[in-house]
Amino acid sequence: MKTFFQPQSVAVIGASERKHSLGSQLITNLLYGYKGNIYPVNPNYSEIRGMTCYPSVEAVPGQVDLAVVIVPAPAVPEALEDCARKGVRRVMIESAGFAETGEEGAILQERCKEIARKAGIRIWGPNCMGLVDIPRRQLLTFMHPRVYEDGLIPGRISLIVQSGMLSAGFLADLMSERLIGVSKACSIGNKCDVDECDILEYLLEDDETDAVALYLESIPRGRLFVELACSSTKPIVVLKGGKSDAGARAALSHTSSLAGNSALLNSLLEGAGVTLAHDFQQMMELARDLSMIPDTPPQCRTAIMTFSGGSGILACDLLEEKGLEVAEFTPETKEKLSKVFPDWLPPSNPVDLFPAFALKGPLGAYLSAFECVVSDPGVDVIFMHYFAGLYRNFEGIKEMKEQADRAGKQLVLWVIGRREGVGTFRREAEKHRIPVHGELSRAVECLAAAARFKPEREGLSERPDPRSTPDFFTEAARLLEKRKTNRLWDEYDSKRLLERCAIPVVDELSAGTPEEAKKAAQTLGYPVVLKGLVPGEVHKTEFGLVHLNIQSPEDLGKALARIERRVGGVGYYLVQRYRPGEYELIAGFIRDRQFGPCVMFGIGGIFSELQKDVVFARAPLTREEARSMIGRIRGVKLLRGFRGMAPLDEEAMAGILVNLGNLGAFFPDIEQIDINPLVVAGGVPLAVDASVILGRDSVLSERATCVS
Repeated sequence: MKTFFQPQSVAVIGASERKHSLGSQLITNLLYGYKGNIYPVNPNYSEIRGMTCYPSVEAVPGQVDLAVVIVPAPAVPEALEDCARKGVRRVMIESAGFAETGEEGAILQERCKEIARKAGIRIWGPNCMGLVDIPRRQLLTFMHPRVYEDGLIPGRISLIVQSGMLSAGFLADLMSERLIGVSKACSIGNKCDVDECDILEYLLEDDETDAVALYLESIPRGRLFVELACSSTKPIVVLKGGKSDAGARAALSHTSSLAGNSALLNSLLEGAGVTLAHDFQQMMELARDLSMIPDTPPQCRTAIMTFSGGSGILACDLLEEKGLEVAEFTPETKEKLSKVFPDWLPPSNPVDLFPAFALKGPLGAYLSAFECVVSDPGVDVIFMHYFAGLYRNFEGIKEMKEQADRAGKQLVLWVIGRREGVGTFRREAEKHRIPVHGELSRAVECLAAAARFKPEREGLSERPDPRSTPDFFTEAARLLEKRKTNRLWDEYDSKRLLERCAIPVVDELSAGTPEEAKKAAQTLGYPVVLKGLVPGEVHKTEFGLVHLNIQSPEDLGKALARIERRVGGVGYYLVQRYRPGEYELIAGFIRDRQFGPCVMFGIGGIFSELQKDVVFARAPLTREEARSMIGRIRGVKLLRGFRGMAPLDEEAMAGILVNLGNLGAFFPDIEQIDINPLVVAGGVPLAVDASVILGRDSVLSERATCVS
């Protein structure tokens, strides 16, 4: 990747003198600040902007590190062949007209990939706007020069954006309106070769990047992306497009991307420490704040300094909504604050400074109150509200930041006011790396994200080896061999597989006839559960194939009569010991196309699809990751002794998740496993229903065969 980011020479294939043409804008942008050799390439010119223009890349006399292609799509393969002959190994295709346009464009894109593969060329694009490196003033893009005529603001945030025009328009908004500095902006388009994983890996090692923000419409190498995020000590913020049905269709037509399962994607990214955004501005403000205040304590005890009682009250509400804590001042802090305010106003948090303005003046009141709260041991964050443009420029902001840094506290600002004053204030704060927001709610969102962010996550990237698991997989392999012709396994066979992998299941017996079912019930002892197992039928409850809490042989006979018509001749019966519980959980395994083998955990039972309180993690799992999954569901309070119930045995549940992940990861023929529900009684989880689904073209794998 380094050659893409730091080329010593660039050839522009499709360079032009025609005003407003993309080839002309590319040359203009390179001349803005690029320090290396520029070689315009176009057979229709002998000179462009005083530089020799060459008929082909092959005709360029010097070495070409990077070729930027901006010719019509049908001419791109010829340009690639020319690059191959010249020995150019990095090509950025900014031309459109490829897979995003349909079948013909997709064929053309595949042809380009084949040429590049044979020549050892890495392709960035096509259908992209290239790369902008603001600290180096290096613009490898055709974006309109007016985008940056107000000036480029260097910063410590780097962008990876799948949309082309969005990257240019977004840069203009960030620079001129939000005054957020950027290090590098990477528009990757169709990403037929170089993708977000390649660039993210580079940026995570980049000394000029403190945080990475990404807008993506697909993540084809999702598992690698999650692995990179897990090992990152830098904040990563992701905005995913194409999560809705309409959005997915738009993504397909726009960049030939397929949207995946958003619940799976969101859960895996959050579990890897990624912060998720919901719009472009939020994405950048989250990245900016995470880069500036990465060491925010999780409890985030916040002192609020405000010029308005109303905004102070609203800030308290917003903080508590996000699970953050409004700090309680020590008596010593209150004593100090009492000297800032009139005698009639007892100091408290929020600190409403307006009554102190008359005593000390606005700036004096702010500085005096800040000195009081910054030294309070019960304060982690100072959330300061300020109205800019009424008073002279606030000279004390630099000293405040230095004082907060010395005290190990974070300083976050909400600023409103007159336009010119707000702009001046924002620029000053940005210079001192203080996050400034124009909306209270956005400031609190970013503060909550900073409190959740954990810079050290290296342990999560170490994947356990399922081959080191106990010998119980030998028996699992034998059962898979016997049932390999069945894609959809019934409940009984599914639980036999789980049982062989040390996942606890309810006591049960199968029966081929009503008489055998009655004997099974007698053996197990009443009360029992009766189920009818019919090939291909997963949702047994909806079809009247499940009868719970059967107390006597008479009740069993009635239940058998109700389901006998459905089962007779095509299925069989399953009799289980009745196991009531306080609540139900769900666990599962899925082999996702983008993210590979994954484990699911959440609230289960008949409401699992309605509630959708589930989380996912990559399989195989460590014990630590399994315990983390349990703590990530929204209903975790239910599992930890809610209303006098016994707490969930989290070690037992973690063991189930680990074994489930090992089972799925070890046997690639398994496409999906559902354990729903896991009934919890006295804190102990037990599988009472399950299903196993094999891949459509499943053939027992070599790995499974060799174990047996």
